[in-house]
Amino acid sequence: MTMPACTSARRAAILAIAGRAFLRQGYAEASMDGIAAEVGGSKSTLYRYFPSKAALFAAYVEEVGTLTWAALAAVQVEGQGTEAVLEDTARAYLDLILSPSALAVTRLVIAETGRFPEIGRIFYERGIQRAESQIAAILQRLAERSDVPGWNFLALPGAAAHFRALCEAGLHEECLWGVYESASPEDVGSVAKQAVARFLLGCLGQIYL
Repeated sequence: MTMPACTSARRAAILAIAGRAFLRQGYAEASMDGIAAEVGGSKSTLYRYFPSKAALFAAYVEEVGTLTWAALAAVQVEGQGTEAVLEDTARAYLDLILSPSALAVTRLVIAETGRFPEIGRIFYERGIQRAESQIAAILQRLAERSDVPGWNFLALPGAAAHFRALCEAGLHEECLWGVYESASPEDVGSVAKQAVARFLLGCLGQIYL
């Protein structure tokens, strides 16, 4: 069922305000009262959209990743070589994790999970695990179309996590910890190529062991 335009716009406005509150104040200090006041409605209205602060945070995490979920879903597997498909996948994932909003929410979760384990679980399930599932689906399709013996390794458990970790190594960590303020499209392309090359080298090593 499609959400009415006015309802969708109201929800988007709430998420934008809540996101700023979470990032500015931290999860602990951001309150539903404060968010409701900034939205300009009653607290009961806010709760009709989101039954708890944890639910609101979960929706915000999903909102941060919206464009990437679409980009990963749109990766063309047919008509491209394996390396090209994987590079498209890596770039889509890197565009998410290197975006200012994703870096900010990642820092927030790292800082607050010790006190609020639920936000760590939310971030993992709604962010990391969702992206990894999409990557796994792409790897599965690549494995199914391949006629090269042993390439079913692409679809084995852990392959998507391995691919994701290779994408995250280096540049993402440097941006996350403030070594670099941002990454250029050229940086993203270079990291994507490196991650894919290392991933395929690992796959081929498994095939021929």
